[in-house]
Amino acid sequence: MNNYIKYIILFSIPINFIWEMAQMPFYENMPWNFETSIFCLIASFGDVVMILIIFYFVAVLAKDFNWILNLNPLKIILSLIAGIIIGGLVEQIALVFNMWSYSSLMPLIPWGNIGISPILQMLILPLVVFKLTKYRITNLERRKL
Repeated sequence: MNNYIKYIILFSIPINFIWEMAQMPFYENMPWNFETSIFCLIASFGDVVMILIIFYFVAVLAKDFNWILNLNPLKIILSLIAGIIIGGLVEQIALVFNMWSYSSLMPLIPWGNIGISPILQMLILPLVVFKLTKYRITNLERRKL
């Protein structure tokens, strides 16, 4: 299981950093500069924590800590549900505490008044990270044979 965590972290940081930087136009007062890059890097570490929570959420519900190696529709749906919940909660909390605000470019989810981009991030990127992790771990196992 340690390899899962190691590779989830390893893949999550750069992928989420790229996403964070790409969505800067959707936020107020987030110019492309060094300070924003640092903010996005810190946010990427928060994203890693959320992806690890999603990993453990699926592992506990599926009763399978190797679930990344055996992806199936149920595990993908559980991951998506966890992504919506955690992404929505984090975004709501950040907005309530004025940690950031949206620019007019951010498309909003009407029922939650939260941005679509951060929700999509927690739907898409965890699955990408899990697939990359699966690929890396299965390749390591093949080399051992």
